[in-house]
Amino acid sequence: MKAHATLMPFDSVEEAIRGDRAASRSYMSLNGMWKFAFAENPSKRIVNFYEDGYDHAEWAEIKVPAHWQLQGYDYPQYTNIRYPWEASENLVQPFAPTKYNPVGSYVRSFTVPDSWAGQPVFISFQGVESAFYVWVNGELVGYSEDTFTPAEFDLTPYLRAGENKLAVEVYRWCDASWLEDQDFWRMSGIFRDVYLYAAPKAHVYDFFATTELDAAYQDAELKLSATVMNYFEEHLGTVTVEAQLYGSDGQAVLPQPITVHAAFGSGSSELEIDAVASVADPLKWSAEQPNLYTLVISLKDEEGRLLEAVSTRIGFRKFEIKDKLMLINGKRIVFKGVNRHEFSCHTGRALGYEDMLMDVKLMKNYNINAVRTSHYPNHPRWYELCDEYGLYVIDETNLETHGSWDYGQTELLHRNVPASHPTWTANVLDRANSMLQRDKNHPSILMWSLGNESFGGDNFIRMHDFLQEADPSRIVHYEGVSLWRESEAASDVESQMYTPPAKVAEYAADPRSRKPFILCEYSHAMGNSSGGLHLYTELFDKFPLAQGGFIWDWVDQAIWTTNADGVPYMAYGGDFGEQPHDGNFCGNGLIFADRTVSPKLLEVKQCYQNASITAVDLRQGSVSVLNKYLFTDLEAFTLQWSVALNGNEAASGSLNVSAAPGEKADVAIPLPERQQGEGEAVLTISLHTKEASQWAEAGHEVAFQQFVLPDAPQAAGSIGRAERAPGSIEVAEDGGKLIVRGEAFSVAVDQGDGSLVSYNVGGTELLKGAMAPNFWRAYTDNDRGNSHLARCATWRSAGEERSLRSLVWEQQPDRVIVHAEFTLPTTTESQCSVTYSILGSGAVEVGLQLTPGDDLPEIPEIGMMLSMDGSFDRLEWYGKGPHESYWDRQHGAKIGRYSSTVAEQFVPYLRPQECGNKVAVRDAAVSNAEGASLRIAGEPLIELNALPYAPFELEAHDHVYKLPASDKTVVRINHKQMGVGGDNSWGAQAHPQYVLHANRTYSFRFTLTGITSR
Repeated sequence: MKAHATLMPFDSVEEAIRGDRAASRSYMSLNGMWKFAFAENPSKRIVNFYEDGYDHAEWAEIKVPAHWQLQGYDYPQYTNIRYPWEASENLVQPFAPTKYNPVGSYVRSFTVPDSWAGQPVFISFQGVESAFYVWVNGELVGYSEDTFTPAEFDLTPYLRAGENKLAVEVYRWCDASWLEDQDFWRMSGIFRDVYLYAAPKAHVYDFFATTELDAAYQDAELKLSATVMNYFEEHLGTVTVEAQLYGSDGQAVLPQPITVHAAFGSGSSELEIDAVASVADPLKWSAEQPNLYTLVISLKDEEGRLLEAVSTRIGFRKFEIKDKLMLINGKRIVFKGVNRHEFSCHTGRALGYEDMLMDVKLMKNYNINAVRTSHYPNHPRWYELCDEYGLYVIDETNLETHGSWDYGQTELLHRNVPASHPTWTANVLDRANSMLQRDKNHPSILMWSLGNESFGGDNFIRMHDFLQEADPSRIVHYEGVSLWRESEAASDVESQMYTPPAKVAEYAADPRSRKPFILCEYSHAMGNSSGGLHLYTELFDKFPLAQGGFIWDWVDQAIWTTNADGVPYMAYGGDFGEQPHDGNFCGNGLIFADRTVSPKLLEVKQCYQNASITAVDLRQGSVSVLNKYLFTDLEAFTLQWSVALNGNEAASGSLNVSAAPGEKADVAIPLPERQQGEGEAVLTISLHTKEASQWAEAGHEVAFQQFVLPDAPQAAGSIGRAERAPGSIEVAEDGGKLIVRGEAFSVAVDQGDGSLVSYNVGGTELLKGAMAPNFWRAYTDNDRGNSHLARCATWRSAGEERSLRSLVWEQQPDRVIVHAEFTLPTTTESQCSVTYSILGSGAVEVGLQLTPGDDLPEIPEIGMMLSMDGSFDRLEWYGKGPHESYWDRQHGAKIGRYSSTVAEQFVPYLRPQECGNKVAVRDAAVSNAEGASLRIAGEPLIELNALPYAPFELEAHDHVYKLPASDKTVVRINHKQMGVGGDNSWGAQAHPQYVLHANRTYSFRFTLTGITSR
């Protein structure tokens, strides 16, 4: 059947207003358990299984909707660019695999309700991967391919009274699989809903409602086109189509419904109806204020009896390009977006409503206002949620052919798909049309996208022109034109991927640039990533032409499974023995595969926030709040403020503020009086919603900023400041160690390697492993991708393999000073020195200085590493938190005083890697249950990392579940660690300002204090 808008017939206007399609008398779900047989290729399938008399009694059962790979058949396969059959067959387009191309045979029965007697009956498959045949009662109904849009068939001629047999034969791959080479798990089966629906003899088959705002973006015209079908070509006389708008209160909006009377011509089975109505000053739809109306279309016969009512929710909004800028209701839009694959670690792409609802609520909670449906039309419910909750959508055609072309190619080749091949034209146009027709009534959709990473060619221009003609109310997007400029006319926007910030600025600042600019993919969030995100979002504020981007991507694509020993874990590419595969490149999410929030999302929230809070005069408590919302006054929020002294709140309050969109509010914070020597004062200002919404309770924080107030020393707080009280000290050399003893403490330094090997306080040994210089972090996914391991390898064991050149000590009245000089075996020798000042109070002041050799690569980190017994499993710190933070990813963390466990500092990225870091740490303590602790104070600031594992251990294991049980706490006290980066994960390094370049001398200091009682 022809593609059409999502709809369902209802028996009354009231039912249509409620819009619960599953509650309609005309709806019957076929979800549930089906009979199933599996064959590993077409030649082994049961050819006649669809026959009416075939006995399926012994067949197994399988759940629908679901993938068969997650129910014990076949295997899931993750590839990014490569076609999945490359390892087994050498194919040329458009041929499908034959050696291994599994086939799933599905069977179930159904009985048509008696109330449907005399009505046409249709079946709708919302998503089947990748191609399938349908039989009813042994007769072939049809065939379809295009995994992600509905395939519907008229079953009326094939039905019989009583029980009917439905048979479906699904192929894992088909010729159309050349168009479905997305970066995702390759899985198969009936993975979206299947249902029957009935219609009256005359039926509103399709409709398209568009809203056109006037030049002032105030009043509107509602334009409606509809297709009415007469299925049995009986004489129906005149039919009447009425359309009415209903507000959120269920009350009619139009003074009179739109009414059109029409009659089918002789022998005609189809009517096209067009109508228009004026709507005075309707509430406008935007992501900030997603005001919706329900449009109900009623079809009546010539006696005025209601045949059916269909409905959809619509929004009045205008999206346009004017003066090279994209505008929503007249305002310059900034897409604060993400790319979203449909994926669940439990069910794959067979996503449930609760998963979708969780996604949309999380996006709204974390200041995300836009989503790109990468790289296919999503489940229809997703768009309804985006309409309702307020997300701007780029709806993407089910098209990616990444494995058929190469970056840098200078001509179109025969192997490129679809390129300009006439053989692919009808196919790609059909895919674009199927998307448009299904989704056209959703106000959340602002752009149609032609697909992803499919290079260029005339077929894209044909797709663009088709979409523009069919729907002038939206613009067309395609990133591929940036790689093949001969196809420039295929995209109305300049869309690029992973462009460095400097290049974004270059385009946006160039007056010759002709199109608005977006990054359809950027800030590749693979593993421990998203560093430098603020460098992009600052450009979106600075340059009008730079109108935002979509982070890659939303959720880790990992599959919850168990190993041979029954241990559950998150699986990635290769874990099912498949070839080819692309490993953990599926782990790019801002949230983890189980939909828990990763620290990366906290950075996104702050960088995407819609208010900019800046200092005017901090001595007077004067700040300015810039409203970056488009349609929301700041009076919708409460401004809360607090002043903390050394991390402990000393004063707080709240204020009402008001500023129109784009305007500033100057705010005076009534700062408390402070006494000299009270320590560091930090002012935190945040904005919180006054009213509850569908996605957040009242009081939800939408923006924050912190300021260290002037005239306050950056003194450490109560956790770690060393006492300077003098005490008697004894020094002895014993067994190759220099041992310093004082009242209730002893410190030992190894005279052979210069490391601190013992720190005993009150009879409790605080060190399990020696404290020594360290210059390596466990590599991240981004580090692997930019060859950090090879480039920086000289630093990997530099601390561990250091050579002691000299060790000298001197005793002073209140301390013993030990000074160790080292040579590091880097490519060209580096010099390092460590000084321990052991005070009579028992505190140990530590200083490190590093002088790199000539022409060395960047340094992963600079600091000292030690280990403690695993019983020291509690962590407190005064610094940025509560989640991990890095030099280039700390905007979303707040200065505060935090407590947690060491185990909780481990972040379960899909592959173990560097994690758990804390920046801007003033002081910290690692403690056990008895109250003994090692307290660490920066001089003034340090970075701190406390985990159950050392960097080399994290690197040695490719899955989290393989990490052994730990009996230690590894503490790394750093001057700095290089940024995690994140522009991309296959070559981009951290930005230069967040790199420890080996062209200067580095030094830092901190103090250790042992405590043995609370």
